[in-house]
Amino acid sequence: MAARPVWGYRVTFVVLSAGILFFALVPFGVGERAWPGPELMVCLTAAWVLRRPDYVPVWLLLPLLLLDDALLLRPLGLWTLLVFLLSEYLRRRVDHAEALPFGSELLLVAGGIVAVFVANHLALVLLLAETPPVHGQALHALATIVFYPGVALVSEVVGVRRLAPGELDSLGSRA
Repeated sequence: MAARPVWGYRVTFVVLSAGILFFALVPFGVGERAWPGPELMVCLTAAWVLRRPDYVPVWLLLPLLLLDDALLLRPLGLWTLLVFLLSEYLRRRVDHAEALPFGSELLLVAGGIVAVFVANHLALVLLLAETPPVHGQALHALATIVFYPGVALVSEVVGVRRLAPGELDSLGSRA
């Protein structure tokens, strides 16, 4: 009985991820944009993992992140690894985060987003790969942080809410 809603949310996560990837691939404007767009996949992953980690298992998240890397022409696996590490850090913080107000959650996720962007830039520099300008990456990270509250709100509207105290997830555990 409990497996059906979990699978419904997992399918919803895949559909939302596919929608994010689709709109990331659609060329909306011509020429250079002054403001880089957010990494909505990072926002979606963080919001869902902090609320219901059982809805976003590793075996579901990794292929979506790898597809995201491949289609957006990023170094294959680097961004996937960094976002995966962020998601696992947040997954381990679920018990502590459920008592936090949203402002503290936003600071936790913002710190993780900054860490991921810095680690990505440092890895590219160490590998002697072509790196985007630091200013552009900082704006990209800022846009991602600014969009997180909206993605968290949409997640709540979809029905992805935090576990109540004493409530167990679909796997029979707290997290």
